[in-house]
Amino acid sequence: YGLGQTYELLSMYLYALYYYQQAAQLRPFDARMWSALGQIYTHLFRKEDAIRVYEKALQTDDTEGLATQKLAALYEEKGQQEKAAQCYFRHLELRHQVTYPNATATGPKTLDFLLQHIVVEDAEAEALLYLANYHKNQGQYDTAAMFCSRLIEYPGPERDMAKAMLRELRARVETANLPSKGGRPSSGFEFSP
Repeated sequence: YGLGQTYELLSMYLYALYYYQQAAQLRPFDARMWSALGQIYTHLFRKEDAIRVYEKALQTDDTEGLATQKLAALYEEKGQQEKAAQCYFRHLELRHQVTYPNATATGPKTLDFLLQHIVVEDAEAEALLYLANYHKNQGQYDTAAMFCSRLIEYPGPERDMAKAMLRELRARVETANLPSKGGRPSSGFEFSP
């Protein structure tokens, strides 16, 4: 594994591929080995092989969420939005489990609980923004707003994108709920941008 990392840093990807393959054979239940192999396949533009080994990393308990994030990005590139959304959501679940390891013992949590108790870093911000867009495109505006609202406190460009999306969602809901004979539209959809 260490030699694979060295060759990867030197951009000698075929050598890195060989040593990562050896590492994956020696430690087949270590998700990091499969994730490293997936990264090399991505460098070598072998996307299908990268997807295959990232899926293998998910099967071997990718507790760090590295494979879920990379796999989601590959599915997104291929235009498989449903699979990408599933991977991004799984990434958020894994990051929540790492932050709160005893949370799963108390039973399943709601989406709102998950979103409020996750530490948002770059990878999580990417996942939240993707999921907000995905649910917006599916017409699930309440869910999209929940993902956007979690990005409001994030200090990156995702915050501005989330604010813009919240405004867009509000406009879509207000347009859809316009009454035919005056009056104020009634909607249980609340925003706080």
